[in-house]
Amino acid sequence: MVTACRIHRALALLLLMQHSIQVITSFTSSPAVVSKPKTRILPSLHVATTTSSISTATGEADRAFQLGIQLEKAGLARAASAAFHEAATLYQCYLDHHATSTAADSATDEDNISAPNTNIFQHVTSLSPVDGGSSPSVLAVLAYACIRLAHLSHDAFGDSRAATRLYKLAASIDPLPSTISYHGIGTSIEGSCHRVNDEVSWRQEMEKAVDAYREASKLGGGGEVLFHLAVALERLDEVEESEKIMESLRRGESNLSSLVDSWGYVRWHTRRADPHRLSLHRGTRAMLEVALEAAQPLLQHDDGLVCEFGVASGRSARMTQEMLPLDTQIHGFDTFTGLPVAWGNEPAGSYSTGGAIPKMDGSNVFFHKGLFKDTVPAFLATQDKGRPLAYANIDCDLYGSTRDVLEAMHGRIIPGTGKCE
Repeated sequence: MVTACRIHRALALLLLMQHSIQVITSFTSSPAVVSKPKTRILPSLHVATTTSSISTATGEADRAFQLGIQLEKAGLARAASAAFHEAATLYQCYLDHHATSTAADSATDEDNISAPNTNIFQHVTSLSPVDGGSSPSVLAVLAYACIRLAHLSHDAFGDSRAATRLYKLAASIDPLPSTISYHGIGTSIEGSCHRVNDEVSWRQEMEKAVDAYREASKLGGGGEVLFHLAVALERLDEVEESEKIMESLRRGESNLSSLVDSWGYVRWHTRRADPHRLSLHRGTRAMLEVALEAAQPLLQHDDGLVCEFGVASGRSARMTQEMLPLDTQIHGFDTFTGLPVAWGNEPAGSYSTGGAIPKMDGSNVFFHKGLFKDTVPAFLATQDKGRPLAYANIDCDLYGSTRDVLEAMHGRIIPGTGKCE
């Protein structure tokens, strides 16, 4: 039986901490360049199966869960978090009362007395409380709701500690523990352990992250899990084991060998940073904060441009809007029809919004629809030639598209420009 207080307390803390985002110190030099990892809404077959199976469920909690999935895909992180929170709370109430009514029914059976189901939360879900058949159980969906809340907490709200608690909760209640939970435990611990005050505590936190990565690997985690494990081991001076893993990744697929190369780059450029103050697993919001902080002088004194290249659903544009004054103009560029050509395993058209432009609060966000090579020069022709680029979030995936942006912005990217790529 899952106790209500554990989940209710974790969810309550999440909601409270969403309103107290802390600024993270940057270790980059000017011009600031921050690498942004790609995130995926449905990162595994296990998760895809869970979400597709629940699509036919009809209870109040089921609808809230489905709404959370839709809102997260639409880039509405705060609304998605509220929906997942509602679903998780209702599922937990259902499970608590199911356990109570089951115990009561067992007692009446012993006395040969017939009694109806007394679960007053029966209406919140049409799923089974336990695993069976092709549909996931309430407990499995509750675990996944915690995973989504954890991801949003870390990536969209900048609260890695809340994410760690939620990932641990998901791992503890999931009938089929997922590599996603344990991988998330590791990355969220690393995302917050730079805040500890001494090296001993930092090492203890890093060892917890290593344990989580090892568990994720045992559960079938792929090359990315092994890469994060190898980096964490190296940071703990366990070089021999780390190098063995790195060597296996170098010999693997090109995307894995490129991860090893990227770590070499990061290692070199952070070599003078205090290791236990270095955070390598920042979420999207935290990295946008770093770049925007670097851009402040150009924003305040030179009326610098704020641009995003690759908008999609508007998720990161909304984060940027939240962190800037209401009168700061933000310009977003995208075709809104997805990738113009294939990119790795992603076919042309991936990340399309069907041509729909995101709806934003306020009147300070402007979208420019079309290919970068057409829209960026046309936009710049309307701007003062001396106006620099203060901040750019370049998230267009393709080399050709990135080149088009940089060529068009040549002369406007100057020392102090904050770039998040």
